[in-house]
Amino acid sequence: TKEPIISQGFIKIVPEYSIEDCPKPDIIAVFGGNGWNASEDERIQKWLQEMAPKVDHIYSVCTGAFFLAKAGLLDGQTATTFHSSIESLRETAPMAEIVSGYKYVDNGKIITAAGVSSGIEGALYLVSKLKGEKKAKSTAEYMEYQCWGKEERLILAEER
Repeated sequence: TKEPIISQGFIKIVPEYSIEDCPKPDIIAVFGGNGWNASEDERIQKWLQEMAPKVDHIYSVCTGAFFLAKAGLLDGQTATTFHSSIESLRETAPMAEIVSGYKYVDNGKIITAAGVSSGIEGALYLVSKLKGEKKAKSTAEYMEYQCWGKEERLILAEER
């Protein structure tokens, strides 16, 4: 909806669009955290199903993978999520291969990242796919994020 959202108890987000009137995105980013209930929303699942073929990339962080799973987008894919949610995601997405021990997994179009810091690394990886390794490294340096490029990752895009 366009209703204001309070994230993490203190960040106010005022959406300009709802899923009913938003322009076509190039990238869909789905974040986890306290959004478990929203992943059950059939309107969101339907929107994700309709948009998936039209976007360049779909990126989830943490338990955001459950939105993709419940929309059927992880079927036949390899994915990851927050370490304590791996087993639950395996139950939710039995047609997917859910792996642990990786910061993020790239299936080509769909990239899933584990927890919070993994989300940063996965986002930098996505920047590298879109704008090149040099841009991702300069972004990491600007953020003073020294971990970039040292993470455990699973890149399947070339295999698919």
